Amino acid sequence: MDILKAVRRKEWIATEPLIRLEHVKKTYGQGEHSVCALRDLSLTVEKGEYAAILGRSGSGKSTLMNLLGCLDFPDEGQYLLDGSPITRLQPDALTAIRREHIGFVFQHFHLIPSLTALENVELPLLYRRFSRKERRQRALSALELVGLSHRASHRPGQLSGGQQQRTAIARAIAADPPLILADEPTGNLDRENTALVTDLLTGLWKKGHTLILITHDPTVAQQAPRRLTLQDGQIVSDTQHPL
Repeated sequence: MDILKAVRRKEWIATEPLIRLEHVKKTYGQGEHSVCALRDLSLTVEKGEYAAILGRSGSGKSTLMNLLGCLDFPDEGQYLLDGSPITRLQPDALTAIRREHIGFVFQHFHLIPSLTALENVELPLLYRRFSRKERRQRALSALELVGLSHRASHRPGQLSGGQQQRTAIARAIAADPPLILADEPTGNLDRENTALVTDLLTGLWKKGHTLILITHDPTVAQQAPRRLTLQDGQIVSDTQHPL
């Protein structure tokens, strides 16, 4: 399957596991200063799953998220996305996959300070060449979904941390991507806003998104029906907890 052609035809339909990592290894540095971030790691995620990956700092969580998000490549092993080996794709195909089919939510929000909440949510839609009218409609709908339509004209500096993260989630979902990758999305939030964000992510999963959540917080991980623990670059547990 030619993923780039499928992306452009909007025919990215998973007939096998959406994500498959096979014996992946990732090392940073060389010689005695090298650090092995991922060690012979294998992982399968089906379309429509909600999986939380739990681990302490240095366990390899962020490295794993970068690989899943097509932001980095393994040194060894394979990453297959909808059956296609990612390491064989050209840069334009990788860009198209990230733009069309992956929504990213980060710990530090990454909102543009000079833009309003609405404009921040609209920005990725501009790169996807939606019309101005559709960009505005999608952005407003996404902000309404996260409970921030009344703050659409406010800039990030006028929003609380929780509101900034909800704006970032709206930005991630405005194009309705099938896969959402959330890297420590509650790491900078208090307990109340953590609950709001985790409930929001669970709601997105129930709407049909495939959701992978990276966290160091066991309470946050408990919101997901599938929970994996990463330690020293390896998955040491993988359990199901029906909600």
